[in-house]
Amino acid sequence: MEGFKHYDVVIIGSGPAGSLCGIECRKKGMSVLCIEKEEFPRFHIGESLTGNAGQIIRDLGLADEMNAAGFPDKPGVNVIGSLSNNEFFIPILAPTWQVRRSDFDSMIKRRAVEHGVEYQIGLVKDVIQDQGKVVGAIYKANDIEHQVRSKVLVDASGQSTFLSRKGIAGKRQIEFFSQQIASFAHYQGVERDLPPFSTNTTILYSKQYHWSWIIPISADTDSLGIVIPKDLYYQECKNPDEAIAWGMEHISPELKRRFKNAERITEPQSMADFSYRIEPFVGDGWLCIGDAHRFLDPIFSYGVSFAMKEGMQAATAIEQAINSQDWQTPFYAYRDWSNGGQQIAADLIRYFWIYPIFFGYQMQNPDLRDEVIRLLGGCCFDCEGWKAPTIFRNAIAEYDRKQMAG
Repeated sequence: MEGFKHYDVVIIGSGPAGSLCGIECRKKGMSVLCIEKEEFPRFHIGESLTGNAGQIIRDLGLADEMNAAGFPDKPGVNVIGSLSNNEFFIPILAPTWQVRRSDFDSMIKRRAVEHGVEYQIGLVKDVIQDQGKVVGAIYKANDIEHQVRSKVLVDASGQSTFLSRKGIAGKRQIEFFSQQIASFAHYQGVERDLPPFSTNTTILYSKQYHWSWIIPISADTDSLGIVIPKDLYYQECKNPDEAIAWGMEHISPELKRRFKNAERITEPQSMADFSYRIEPFVGDGWLCIGDAHRFLDPIFSYGVSFAMKEGMQAATAIEQAINSQDWQTPFYAYRDWSNGGQQIAADLIRYFWIYPIFFGYQMQNPDLRDEVIRLLGGCCFDCEGWKAPTIFRNAIAEYDRKQMAG
């Protein structure tokens, strides 16, 4: 094993969470190394960006590059249920995009490099501890093991949840939305709505946890996802291909109509048990951001937005911890901030699945409409004093009480 270098911050993973954390840490004058196991570009699901994510991208000065890359504008989200009164439209208040993640993640990574984030292709194997404090990582690159020391180690490894697997962070715990399997692929020739709504996200659902997404990711390519309960998947389908075929037949006639003349251009993939949380996700010399500690449900496309927001907020906590040498107060504040926003999003998603028709009515309620639209746009961490989160939380609590009472 070779000798080691020292950095203020070492980040595991260079997706949107890791790259944004690195950018913000560099802005604050910290030295940053990001260790990424894969060369970019690489495939990733999560192709629709919220309005909040769009604002972050504009703040990075990337709007022109996003447009030049051919990423479609995202006017809004059209939600279509199984009945005629189950349809509603969610406008996007801040301009944003649909993206091909391989290209988008590469773009964000390049911006991080421009800010001075150092990158290393390698596989992180273990953490280094000193009297219970995490002080670095061991990674393998070109068949050689290396040590790198850090003041703070950030897990941005996504659903690999590296620090959880190593027993540093807590164990993965299932969330309400965990017993589902998502199957997805890319298609060409999908029938779209007429402009200016041709690049909307479309969500089609038949009943609770039986739904699909259609996301236009370029001028001629759409991402299709079919999400069904795990027991149904294993009972009716043997693989992602069959799950997509099942969804075409059973989720919505509208889905079958739109894909009547479409051609699949990628092999279908699937993802099971995608909803989880990890506690604790901060500790002495380390913290987790984005999917490395929690993922809710893809239905409202919170993943990239939350990853970037947490990366930025974590950088503030890291700066405070390094300057004060207090490894608890700033990290616990980040933890509480993250848990608060994530819980508001979880409540919103549960409320939708429990009361889908009434959720659509709330979109027309003049007292709540703006709040609901902004929450769906990713503003779940900045909504203190809003009415909608309390209404959703109370309705869910009442529903749970009735369920327990039988």
